[in-house]
Amino acid sequence: MFESFGFEETTAKEASVLLAALIGLAFGVLAQRTRFCFRRSLVGEDRRQALGIWLTALALAVIGTQAAVTAGLINFDAHRFMVSEVPLLAIAVGGLLFGAGMVLTRGCISRLTVLTGGGNLRAALVVLVFAVVAHATLKGVLA
Repeated sequence: MFESFGFEETTAKEASVLLAALIGLAFGVLAQRTRFCFRRSLVGEDRRQALGIWLTALALAVIGTQAAVTAGLINFDAHRFMVSEVPLLAIAVGGLLFGAGMVLTRGCISRLTVLTGGGNLRAALVVLVFAVVAHATLKGVLA
C-alpha cells in the first residue's frame, strides 16, 4: 500500500523533516481552530475552556515524554537542562521577562506563530524577535 509513496528511498533525515512538517501542520490547524494560547487561558472572556485545553495539552506532553523515557525511546541524561547546578536566579528572571513579553505582545509564541501563518505582520515581527533572542540565549551573547 505504501509502496506508491516512494518511502523506501527516504533517508532518516528526510523522514524526520517530513514527520516534523506533518506534526507542525496538524498543530497549526488545531491551534488555529481552538485559538490555543497560554495567555488566553489566564486572561480572556472564555478562559475556563481555554485553560482546560491548555492543561490537557500539558498533561499529554508530560505523560507522553515520561512514557517515551520509560520505554527507552529517548534519553535526557546528557541534556543541558539536566545539570547539577541549576541557575535559579536566571530561571526566575527569564520567566518574568518571558511572561512580560507574552503580555506585551498579547499572546504566547505558539499563538503568534499561528497568527503569522495567517498574515499578521505584528505577530511576524514578534516571532522574528523571539527567534533572535532565543538563539542568543542558547548559543549567543545571553548564553
